[in-house]
Amino acid sequence: MKNLPLLLISLLLSLSLSGQAAPISHEPPYKVLASVHPLALMAASLVEAEQLSVLLPPGMTPHDFSLRPSDIDVIQSADVIIWSGAQAEPYLSGFARRWPDKIWIDVAKLREEGQPNDGHWWFSPAMMVRAQQQLAGALELPAGNFAADVDAALQRAEQLLAPLRSRGFFVFHRAYDHWVQAMQLNQVGAFTLSPEQKPGMKTLQRMRDQLTSGEVVCVFSEPEFSPALVQSVVRGLDVKQGELDPVASHISVTKSGYPDFIEDLAQRFATCLSPD
Repeated sequence: MKNLPLLLISLLLSLSLSGQAAPISHEPPYKVLASVHPLALMAASLVEAEQLSVLLPPGMTPHDFSLRPSDIDVIQSADVIIWSGAQAEPYLSGFARRWPDKIWIDVAKLREEGQPNDGHWWFSPAMMVRAQQQLAGALELPAGNFAADVDAALQRAEQLLAPLRSRGFFVFHRAYDHWVQAMQLNQVGAFTLSPEQKPGMKTLQRMRDQLTSGEVVCVFSEPEFSPALVQSVVRGLDVKQGELDPVASHISVTKSGYPDFIEDLAQRFATCLSPD
């Protein structure tokens, strides 16, 4: 393999990861559709802005999204669709079967044994590197410096967070398990498994007890949802609060978008977990 061109190696890797060998039916440049904004941050390392679009509109998450007729037109016009898989985005499953001539990059299929089975795959830098390699193969492009840039961002994140790994925190909903595992952080609990499910009074009282005891030093809210629930638990307690956006809508879609996302995420955790 060492004598094969880098482009051919990248293409073979892509096909072995995906199991999808169907060619793109159109001529380049190809239209690439990312189901959610964070996947577009990864795709932008390869795809120019005018060829890249995002299915979910700003301020919306997969938890509360339903397809409109105009969205179906966007899907139909794309050559390559990057999505989070049938479990996380069931509204795309039928279209993956209906239009098999398109390249469907199912990020869920890149999951390795031992990784959390959570559909917020973009919080796993390793999975995003594999997804970017698969996309590079589909587009017949070199993967470039993406893996190295992600690794550099991770090294800086680990240096920042290593002294804070024992400090407990709550998140608003269980979206960050991949990141918590990668950074070896101490996530004590979540207000809810999914934003559609409200926690019961026993859960809220247990969380308040953990805050009172000092077991938890930081509580994260999310911009898409009302902070009233979080405020009801932390009211009157000396605990730091931060904000995490699970769809990274504040990060611009640029060539460095995904490494920028990692660094921003690390800084948000460090600010809230720091004892200062």
